[in-house]
Amino acid sequence: MGRTRRRTGAGGARRVTQADVAAHAGVSTGIVSSVINERDYGSIRVSQATRDRVWRSVKELGYVPNIAARNLARGSNRLIGVFTYQPLFPLESRDFYHEFLVGIEEEAERAGYHLLLFTGSQNAGRQRSIYAEGINSLQLADGSVLVGTDESSEEIARLAADSYPFVFVGQREIPGVELSYVAADYLGGTAAIVHELAARGHRRIAMVQSAHGHEGIPGRRAGFRRARAELGLSAADAPVLTLGEPPLGVDSDGTLADATAAAAWAAGRGATALVVEDSTHAVHIRDAAERAGRSVPGDLALVGLSGAPERPGVADLAEISIPRREMGQEAVRALVGLLADPGAAPPRVTLDCSLREGPSLGPPRDVD
Repeated sequence: MGRTRRRTGAGGARRVTQADVAAHAGVSTGIVSSVINERDYGSIRVSQATRDRVWRSVKELGYVPNIAARNLARGSNRLIGVFTYQPLFPLESRDFYHEFLVGIEEEAERAGYHLLLFTGSQNAGRQRSIYAEGINSLQLADGSVLVGTDESSEEIARLAADSYPFVFVGQREIPGVELSYVAADYLGGTAAIVHELAARGHRRIAMVQSAHGHEGIPGRRAGFRRARAELGLSAADAPVLTLGEPPLGVDSDGTLADATAAAAWAAGRGATALVVEDSTHAVHIRDAAERAGRSVPGDLALVGLSGAPERPGVADLAEISIPRREMGQEAVRALVGLLADPGAAPPRVTLDCSLREGPSLGPPRDVD
């Protein structure tokens, strides 16, 4: 089963086998297999002295075990898959997923697993798919970590029905499916940010959510409303506003068309702080406010909720901090736990978010 070549006679070469090791050590091939694969087979029990003799023969002959066969004998490939329906490596050197992948790699190495990145399986529509050819392409790995969004609910439900071990990075809810995931506490983190703004003297705080009312990441809107209730602020003092489509401006139902309209709304209503669902929108609102002669944060404090400081302009913004590296690490720990105990309940772990301070955060101008 080994791959190392052994020189013979007139310059020929052949692979050193377990049979060669057995003959050299004076033991059976079953004992060699037991020692190399680090497990006992049936009635085979190997003394430490015999183990030492086998390993000496392995070293002297230059035998290299076949890793695939060795893992098969152990009942594990020692592989953790990483799969996403989205590209993980765009042109930018530090993408949103970078820290997740760093954490996944670190913890996999600590756990003694290799990583296998799945990127080539596509369906007829040229979209990434787990079951592109009708079979689970992830089964090359013992289990997989799923990263990103835009997942196929149908495929994920099938994956769960197949009892294949997997853990999502990010909270996922699919009706009828008990999913394993490691999530960031956006709800608690957003609520804490609103409390921090209030502690700095802000009393008119609005949340600006993305267009069409779609919430890509759950918890942030609920966190804002929870903090509003806990602080005793009215909906008029702490409204939730929705970005609309330009050039509509601010229409009768309070929808904001664009960043300029959001900045104008804050000035007209006396709002001193905006919590913005998409941090890129927060950067545009800051620029619009400054063009209109308002200072940030003196006249308007801004906090983004994307958690992606490497995006253009966001590094200069106060923002929610997502424990992405820790989430990647925890996802691998959860998966390794599932591999050790396949009958365990699906793990669901939530990690705290914090506030990353930035120059867009401060007290209102009239507060010392």
